[in-house]
Amino acid sequence: MDKFLPATPEEVRERNWDAIDVLLVSGDAYVDHPAFGAALIGRVLEAAGYRVAILAQPDWHSKEPFLAFGRPRLFVGITAGCLDSMMAHYTASGNRRKVDAYSPGGAIDLRPNRATIVYANRVREAFPGIPVLLGGIEASLRRLAHYDYWSDQVRRSILLDTRADWIAYGMAEQTVLEIARRLSAGEPAAAIRNLAGTVWITSSLSDLPEGHLMLPSEEETIADKKVFAESFGLWYLNQDFRSSRPIVQPSAKRFLVQMPPALPLTTAELDRIYSLPFTRASHPAYKRMSGVPALASVETSITSHRGCGGGCAFCTLASHQGRIVQSRSLDSILEEMKRISKMDNFRGTISDVGGPTANMYGASCRRFSGACNRNSCLYPKICSFFKFDGGKHLEALASGLKVRAVKHVFVSTGIRHDLVLSDPCQEYLPELCRHHVSGHLKVAPEHISRPVLEKMHKPDNETFQIFRDSFKKSARQAGKELYLVPYFMSSHPGCQVEHMRTLREYVRGFGHFLEQVQDFTPLPMTLSGCMYWTGIDPLTGAEVYSAKGKEKTLQRMLLQPNAARFSGKFLNRGEKKQEEKRGTTKKFARLEKLKTKHKIKRRVTVVAELARRG
Repeated sequence: MDKFLPATPEEVRERNWDAIDVLLVSGDAYVDHPAFGAALIGRVLEAAGYRVAILAQPDWHSKEPFLAFGRPRLFVGITAGCLDSMMAHYTASGNRRKVDAYSPGGAIDLRPNRATIVYANRVREAFPGIPVLLGGIEASLRRLAHYDYWSDQVRRSILLDTRADWIAYGMAEQTVLEIARRLSAGEPAAAIRNLAGTVWITSSLSDLPEGHLMLPSEEETIADKKVFAESFGLWYLNQDFRSSRPIVQPSAKRFLVQMPPALPLTTAELDRIYSLPFTRASHPAYKRMSGVPALASVETSITSHRGCGGGCAFCTLASHQGRIVQSRSLDSILEEMKRISKMDNFRGTISDVGGPTANMYGASCRRFSGACNRNSCLYPKICSFFKFDGGKHLEALASGLKVRAVKHVFVSTGIRHDLVLSDPCQEYLPELCRHHVSGHLKVAPEHISRPVLEKMHKPDNETFQIFRDSFKKSARQAGKELYLVPYFMSSHPGCQVEHMRTLREYVRGFGHFLEQVQDFTPLPMTLSGCMYWTGIDPLTGAEVYSAKGKEKTLQRMLLQPNAARFSGKFLNRGEKKQEEKRGTTKKFARLEKLKTKHKIKRRVTVVAELARRG
C-alpha cells in the first residue's frame, strides 16, 4: 500500500530521515488526493527526490507546533487550503459556517481567519531567516492590492503582510520545483527573481525586470476607487502567458513585482503528476473523526483537465488556473480509473470525469503566439481560435465502462450549455443523458436578465432555454427521468430587485430546484469584485449598480425566502444599528454559541490529540 507523506514527527523517523527538506503548512486537513493542493505539491516534490512533511491545521496560537519537524533544509511552503480562509468561515451574508468541509469531522475553528498571514508569522517566529513560499487560492488571489469583502476595504498584497519571499500563483508545480532546485543548489532566496508565476518584493528600481507594466501605487488604489478600477483593468488584461509583461505595483518605498504566468503544463507533464502514488484517503489520524467531509465528493472523481476559457466575471479560475485548457491523455485517465477500481471501498461508480468545466476536456487554442486581447474564449461569442469537441469527453467517459468493476462513469461537475449547442459532436448531450448523468445535470445560466448577464459575461437566456429543451428531449429519448439543476445568482453587480423578480417568475414557471441559489460574494481580484467595490466596470469605464446591505439579502429572499435569517455582519452601518436595537440576531447567535461551545471545544481537543499521536 502507498504511504502517506509524513504528517507527524513519528512518520519522519519511520523513514529514517535526519531532517526534512520542505515543510508544507496547510489550513486543510491532510487528504492525500490530487484535488487537495498541499498533497499535490507534496507528491510532486517527493517524486523529484525531496523529503517533504505536511503540517496540517497546526495550532497557530504559538510557534511550538511549527517546530515539530525541526528546521527544513530548503523552505517552508504555506497554503490556507483549497478555499480562501474567509470564504471557508463565512457565508456571503456574514453568517459563520457551521461546518468546515476541509476539516476532520467538519469541525470549525481548526484554522484561523486569514490563515496564510497567521501561519507565515508563526513560521518566521519559529525559523528566523528561512525562505517562505506562499501558494494556494488565498495567496494567489491576494497577490496585489485587492478588495477584501470581509473587511469591506482594499487591502495591500498578502506578500507584505506575511513578509514571505515569494508567492507562487496558479497551480505552480513547476515553479515550486524550480525554487526547490535552485535553493538546493545553494542560491540565496533573494537571487531567485526571474521565475514565471511568482510575485516578489524589492526596494531597488534596478531590480525591476525589463519591459514591466507599472500600475498605480497601492496607496493610490486604496484611496481612490476610480484609480483602483483603472489599476485592476490593466492587470486583468495582462494575464495571457503568451504576451504578458511583468507587472510592478509600488508600495511605500518598495515594489511588488508579478512575473508573467507560468507556461501551461503539457499533456505529458499532467499525466506524470496524476500518476503519482496518491492514497486518495484522509490521514489515519482523522479516522475517529469520520474522516474529512470534502473527500466524499471527490474520492472517486478524476481531474481530466485544468483551465477554463469561460471568463465568467465572478470566477477565480482564469486568474488561478488560466484560460488555456490543459488536458490529460486518455491513457492516463484510464489508468487512474483502474487504480480507483482496486480501492477497497470502491462500489462501482466513478463519480466524475471533468475539470472546471467538464465538457472543455480536450479543448485547445489555435493561436500559438502573439497577443490575445480577449478575457473570455466564449463571451460575447465563442472565439474562432477556440477548438473543442465533446466527442473527446465522451471517449474519456466511455473508456471507464470497459474497466472491470466499474459500473457507472458520471459527470458531476458542471458543463457549459452554450458549448453543447455549438459542439461539432451532435451526440454529446444524448450520450451524456444515456450513460453519464446520475439523475441531475448541473449547469450555470446564473440569471436571465440581459443587463445582469452582460456584467457576468454569460450567454443570453435564449441559449439556456434552447439547451433546456434539448436536455428534456435527450432524457426522453434515453428513457430516463433526469433533472437539470441550474445555478442562479442573486445580487451580482448590475442586478436590481426588478431583475430578481423577473427571475423568480421565470423559475416558478418551470419549477426548478431552488436550493442552488448563490448569494454573490465579491472574491478578491475578480472582475465582479472590482465592480462591486468601485461601482465601475474596469473594462468599459461604465457605472455599475451593486446591491448592498438589506437589499442584497432581499434579492436572495426573492428566490429563497428562508434566506431571511442572516447575521447582519455586512449590513450598512445605519442598518446594522437598527438590527442591534432589535437584538434578535445577537440573541440567536449567543444562544447557538452557548449550545455548541462545549462540543466544539471537545472536538478540537480530540483532533489535536490525534494529530500529535499520529
